[in-house]
Amino acid sequence: MLYKFRLRLGAKQVGKFAFKSSFEQCALPDGTQLTLVARNADSLEHATAFHLDCGGFATESWAKSAGEALRTKLRLVNAILGVGLSIPVGDTPSGGVSTQVKQEVLARNAGIVIDSVWGLQTFPDDGNHFEYVMGGNLNVQPSEPGYIFSALKAIWGASVKLDTSSEEALQILVLAGLETSDKAAFLTTYLALEQLINRTKRSTLARELIERFGKDLERASSRKRSPITLAEAQSLRGALNALQEESFSSAFSRLGHSLANPTHIQGIAVKRFISVCISARNNIAHQAEPKSIYPLNQLTAGLRELALGLIWTRNALPTLSFSTPASAISASPGSVKLRAL
Repeated sequence: MLYKFRLRLGAKQVGKFAFKSSFEQCALPDGTQLTLVARNADSLEHATAFHLDCGGFATESWAKSAGEALRTKLRLVNAILGVGLSIPVGDTPSGGVSTQVKQEVLARNAGIVIDSVWGLQTFPDDGNHFEYVMGGNLNVQPSEPGYIFSALKAIWGASVKLDTSSEEALQILVLAGLETSDKAAFLTTYLALEQLINRTKRSTLARELIERFGKDLERASSRKRSPITLAEAQSLRGALNALQEESFSSAFSRLGHSLANPTHIQGIAVKRFISVCISARNNIAHQAEPKSIYPLNQLTAGLRELALGLIWTRNALPTLSFSTPASAISASPGSVKLRAL
């Protein structure tokens, strides 16, 4: 039995692959044949969900290894060319059909239904295994397109002057809104908050200890026998200087303990929300998947709310009321389809 791998990827805008066909093949230099398939549209140029298939592997582990190699190389190409694709680092079940449906399909000799995975999965390359995918072109737009003008009218009479930190944070928030990856949007929004939350000096005792470490470092770098290299000494000096202030995570947590209003962010108690965000940020920084019951886009929305609230408070901006209308979702007849891929 031969095996194949399937790697799913996505994009927030159409047109990332401007092919008019529903699939496109690519032969790599070593003979590997990739097939790029549109998952939620009739053509690649109109799709925002895709997968790459490759088969003919003698073992499942071989297929898995080849899929992982493709994922790594595709992430590099995505970054170098600035394509704007969302390529998952981990693999998460994202959908499927009931056992009853699978049994009925199998009983009709129509094939074997597999569950969908956001990321990489392997299965037999026998032409009988497939997944059901619901997709199509939905039109999503504000139900009241004039809401931006309404917001401008509300803020027009206010005196708005922002301090330097707020200006920087606002610019970073704008960039975060353009990110196509949930992780990148979360980290960028987190960075905006770093501009707004002041870090305090460590205690006198702590700073005295850091100063003592600095003197030990100077002695170690100037001794004749086995001195610390210049590069390493400079690196350690920088690390010791950074210790003069509390870490951002400590400052962020301290903010959570001091806030009386709001009490909840995105429906999550403030202290817990901040703790979850810090944990998610640390996991991403250490190349691990964020472990939280709250999706990253919810945490990003909460961080954005908090950052804007701090900007409002820091600059004593007047209380204003803005409203974002509900989205209107429409689909032309026959545009949403159930596909067997």
